[in-house]
Amino acid sequence: MEGVLPITVIGAAAGDIVLCLPRLPRSGEDREAKEIDRQIGGSGFNVARALVRLQIPVINGIPVGNGYWGEQIAKEMQALGLKVTLTNSYLDNGWCLAMVEPDGERSFVSVSGCEVDWSEAMLSSIALPEKGYIYSSGYVMASKTTAILCDWLLTLPLGQTLLLDFGPRLPEIDPAFIDALPADRTILTLNRDEVAMLCGEGDSVTQASCYSSKRKITIICRLGSQGAWICLPDRSPEHVPAYKVKVVDTIGAGDAHSSGMLAGLSQGMSLRDAVKLGNRVAAIVVNRSGAAGAPTIKELEEFVFE
Repeated sequence: MEGVLPITVIGAAAGDIVLCLPRLPRSGEDREAKEIDRQIGGSGFNVARALVRLQIPVINGIPVGNGYWGEQIAKEMQALGLKVTLTNSYLDNGWCLAMVEPDGERSFVSVSGCEVDWSEAMLSSIALPEKGYIYSSGYVMASKTTAILCDWLLTLPLGQTLLLDFGPRLPEIDPAFIDALPADRTILTLNRDEVAMLCGEGDSVTQASCYSSKRKITIICRLGSQGAWICLPDRSPEHVPAYKVKVVDTIGAGDAHSSGMLAGLSQGMSLRDAVKLGNRVAAIVVNRSGAAGAPTIKELEEFVFE
């Protein structure tokens, strides 16, 4: 698409085994579950797949490992037209057991793989454009072995804007890295729990807005069915309502929101319109099973909300 800025996706691809069960087991308990699906997911891959379906140019910065999951991921990337550029000959990709309860809430058990094994040579091989957006998630920032990646993210060219989704690994990310982020070129997207962890306990929007003003950084506060709030430094938070849908599960909802925002920003949309697009993409994904339900442009246009 002419005039559209490319998105560099730095993140994980992993196997997803999705189970449905009445409730999570307690320690020592045995619960019966139903396997719903086996998919390729991972925060980076979910975002890249969604962007490809929305016809946004993607620079692939997702490692592919040597093993069963790596083979499946390489096939999925090739089917999407994503060139495999980063490989790891020693480790396989990780995988995730996603357990979904009747209300759509999901819980994860994750096994890490090559997505947390970065090197300077690997990162230097990523051909960054003069101007664009870079997406990365906490799943590839939360290990001691990912310090190389964090250093790389802090030394990006001035033409690159970061969109970071720390996710549930936020407590494991080095606070010094977060403090060193270039505030004028960084957007943080946080859900309710992550706002509490990073910005403090209390009303999510108030806390996110205060942190935004203190750090002079942009925060997108995602509150599920209550929509999202744009928190800019020294400005009143701006609400962007959610779209109403029947929730099947919330696997990949945050990734879908990030991809919609990135798709909008890459096309020159205002931040509000980009967040609105993120809300729309996320609503469609939670209406489908698993994280693989990102819409095409046609599906995005034709989907009927409640």
